[in-house]
Amino acid sequence: MKHARWVALAAVLVLGLAACGDVQEEGAEPTGAGGGATDVAQCGSEPIRLAVNPWTGAAVNAWVAKTIMEQEMGCTVELVDMDEFAQFPALAAGDVDATLEVWPSGHAKDYKQYIEGGKGVIDGGELGVVGNIGWFTPTYVVEEHPEVASWEGLKGNEDVFDNKFLGADPTFTIYDEEIIENLGLDLEVTYSGSEAASLAALDKAYEAREPILMYFWSPHWAQAKYDLTEVQLPEYDEQCAEAAATKDGEGYDCDYAPDVLYKAFSDQLETKDPAAFAFLSNMRYTNEDQNEIALAVDDGGQSLEEAAQAWVDANRDVWEAWLPKA
Repeated sequence: MKHARWVALAAVLVLGLAACGDVQEEGAEPTGAGGGATDVAQCGSEPIRLAVNPWTGAAVNAWVAKTIMEQEMGCTVELVDMDEFAQFPALAAGDVDATLEVWPSGHAKDYKQYIEGGKGVIDGGELGVVGNIGWFTPTYVVEEHPEVASWEGLKGNEDVFDNKFLGADPTFTIYDEEIIENLGLDLEVTYSGSEAASLAALDKAYEAREPILMYFWSPHWAQAKYDLTEVQLPEYDEQCAEAAATKDGEGYDCDYAPDVLYKAFSDQLETKDPAAFAFLSNMRYTNEDQNEIALAVDDGGQSLEEAAQAWVDANRDVWEAWLPKA
């Protein structure tokens, strides 16, 4: 009888294990609604809308966030294309929930009005990426004409660049016309219209070893592909800070401010979706992380979705700390 009881018990255990196997493979991690671990907070049912500005770095941030939030937190994330100035009133109205890359050098006025003024937008913390906007030219130009490495030497030698300055997308943070006028430089600004067009112009000039003077920035993968020198403008000062914050650039006559990039959220987001708010608050990575993904898109032919997924797959040790606990 004792032997019979053990046989019966063994049969029950086998059936039980078989039943468990139908639900989940042995050793598999329990998952939540989005496929992530059950100790990760899950999003609510409302879509999270992220603003995406018209440059690759901004799109990279949004796709990284979307990929992780949907796969690990069960979120529905919608990406909304808009320029960097339109996003502040959209955040204040709750039409978008967050933007993940604000360049403070161009948004002192918005910060004062919407964030410090309590007009529906809150500071979401640093992204971790540190940016720099400035005037750039290929280093081969400076080697041939060392005087153009600073604005003082450029003055009177603008013909090195055929008296032309290449701006970028006119919706970007740009004070170049004011800088040129206030420094008395003989340069005519034309706008490329987009990041892609600026890169095409740079590539064309570089291949022909022709002079080009242009608005550009870092972090950007092109800083590694092309040997560029930043033209030294007058140091950023309080006068330029005031011009940027209160005068729409009138009187701006110096370099762009150093940019510790930050995120901005609608003040409705934390109530709408605490898990999404916590994740986006925690999100923080480096120039190198962003550049790796952007390079795969702009120079490697991958889609934003593919490049973001590849980075997410390879860098769980970076982004796992962003996940809020349930």
